[in-house]
Amino acid sequence: MKQRVTREEVKERLVTDAYFQKGRSALKTRQTILTILAWLMVLVPFVWLAIPLTLPNLADRIAFRTYLEEAVTFDFLALFLGISFLVLVLTFTLLTLRNNRRFKRLLQKQSMHDEVALGKRKEVLEAFYEERFGTKEERHAAKYYAVAPEQNIGETEIQELFRRNGVG
Repeated sequence: MKQRVTREEVKERLVTDAYFQKGRSALKTRQTILTILAWLMVLVPFVWLAIPLTLPNLADRIAFRTYLEEAVTFDFLALFLGISFLVLVLTFTLLTLRNNRRFKRLLQKQSMHDEVALGKRKEVLEAFYEERFGTKEERHAAKYYAVAPEQNIGETEIQELFRRNGVG
């Protein structure tokens, strides 16, 4: 049988991130360090190539020579990663806007079930429970209730009840 998901569960699934929860300092520390290391791996080649091009005096003092291939490589990396960054920012921004719009318009406003049929089903079930187990007040007031074997509900009895009453 297909599991039904409530709006609150969907909302929680879409915005929950363990990184931002309280008491997750080990996770935050580990992910932050990994993120910094990843960014360093991206930036170190630029710094390595940029030293002789932007600070020639420092490069001469540490005997760091530049070659034409390094300048070409630096320009290529700057262009490639700059364009990649812009494409990623644009893509993720558009996907985020699309997801937020879809969430607001579809998941929050669209009823996931037929309200009229649900109301009829509740009425039919309440009448069935009242006939089989007594009034609602009696059922809720009882602290202990033993169900007789003939009162047990069959596997398909509720579905057949809905079908007989035109709400199934």
